[in-house]
Amino acid sequence: MGFTMIILNTSSMVTQTPDNRVRFTIKGSPSSSLSPLPWSARLKIAQGAARGLAYIHEFGARKYVHGNIKSTKILLDDDFEPYISGFGLSRLGQGAPKFTPTSSKKLSSNQNMISSIMGSSISSPSAMYLAPEVREFGGKYTQKCDVYSFGIVILELLSGRLADVVSENDGKGLECFVRKAFQEERPLTDVIDPALVPEIYAKKQVVSMFHIALNCTELDPELRPRMRMVSECLDRIKYQ
Repeated sequence: MGFTMIILNTSSMVTQTPDNRVRFTIKGSPSSSLSPLPWSARLKIAQGAARGLAYIHEFGARKYVHGNIKSTKILLDDDFEPYISGFGLSRLGQGAPKFTPTSSKKLSSNQNMISSIMGSSISSPSAMYLAPEVREFGGKYTQKCDVYSFGIVILELLSGRLADVVSENDGKGLECFVRKAFQEERPLTDVIDPALVPEIYAKKQVVSMFHIALNCTELDPELRPRMRMVSECLDRIKYQ
C-alpha cells in the first residue's frame, strides 16, 4: 500500500495534487489551479487521524504519547484514509519527550524533511504545534499536548492557513487568530478556507469542527478533552 503526505507550504488553501498528495498552495502560484480538497475529504482525514491518535493514547497494549503531531505526520492512502506516522521506537523505550524553548526553536528550523517529495525546500512551523506549556515553559510532553497539536492540524484543514499566521494576527499563531474571530462573532468566511465557502450546506458541520479544534487548543491542558472524546465528537459530524 502506498502512502502520500499532507504537505505544508506558504498557505492559501488545501489542495489535492494529481498523485493524491494534499498540500497548502501559494496564493497566485501556478499550483493554485489544483482542485481544492472538498469538505468530505477534510472531515474524513480529521476523523481517521483522531481515531489513530486515540488508539495510541488509550487502546493499545500500553498508553503512549506521540510527541510530534503535525500535518506532515499524517499519511494518506489513495482513498484519503489517514495514518499517523512519526511514532518512533525510541519514544516507546524512553517515554514522553521533554522540550525546552530552545529545543523547540531548533525543531522549527529543521523541518525540511519532506522537501524532496515536492522537489523544493519548504519550512513547517513546528514550534506552533507545541502546546504552550511545552513551547513557552519547557514542560513535559503529555497526551494533552498531543491533543493541542491535533487541534492545530484541524484548524489548518479548515482554514487553509499554516499554524503560524503571524502576519495577520499580531505575531500570534493560528489558534489565536481563529479564537479571536469566533469571540468577535466574525463571519465564517473570515476564517474558513475560501475553497470551502461554496459548500455552504456544510456550514453547521464546519462550525462544529472548529469548536472541537478550539476545545483541543485550550491554554489550560486540564480543559482539553481526551483524544477518545475528540474522536467521538468528530465521528458525530456527518457528511451531508
